[in-house]
Amino acid sequence: MLTQDKAEEIQINLAQLEREGENYRGSGWGKKKMNRVFNLLKKYVDFEEGHYSVLDLGCGGMTLGKELHKISSFNVVGVDIVYQLLSTLSKKRTPDIPLVSGDIELLPFRDNSFDLIAHNQVLHHFLARHIALSEINRVLKPGGLLFSIETNGWNPYVYHWHHSPKSKKKNFIGDNENPFGVLKFTKEVAQAGLKVREWKMINFDFVQILSPFDPFFSAIPLFNMVFGGSMVVCAQKI
Repeated sequence: MLTQDKAEEIQINLAQLEREGENYRGSGWGKKKMNRVFNLLKKYVDFEEGHYSVLDLGCGGMTLGKELHKISSFNVVGVDIVYQLLSTLSKKRTPDIPLVSGDIELLPFRDNSFDLIAHNQVLHHFLARHIALSEINRVLKPGGLLFSIETNGWNPYVYHWHHSPKSKKKNFIGDNENPFGVLKFTKEVAQAGLKVREWKMINFDFVQILSPFDPFFSAIPLFNMVFGGSMVVCAQKI
């Protein structure tokens, strides 16, 4: 049984693309935020040596894919369910990245295809994630890494953004969306057969006035877990 309404997901993204045009962003992340999460990835992958097959999962507006492509040892492929987005804006932004139209719950790749699978705020678009995580496990090579960047479902701002009637009326928050906390997610990742190597909460700058205090807040465990804007989870296929 699939855990995502595909038609709704495509419709919401196409509506956003129509509204925003060239300004479409699947994620508003900039280089500063990406550097924060890449510092964690560098602990497990050598950016300078070797050759890594990399899948950008739910690549959309190519916010993550564009940064991954800058790493010389990464051979990046993007996959997303919205063909019209891939064939227009995504291809224009990253013409050198092969793009594939496909469903994360039925990935169009062979077993053991990728050294690294990365995504940015994608898996909360599934009411349950066991099918998607099973597919991720299938196409990862033994020893390969899953690098998940996800919105933190425990964060009050995130919860309000995804559940308020006003957000749903704006036609970009659909019924597929199901933000979750890091403890639940790491348990799901382990149940899918992946070993969690490390997780980290980041980005308190969803409220700009708090941004300078990011290092201070991140040192307080409970505050960190609840109020971190995003989580980063690194897991490995054993």
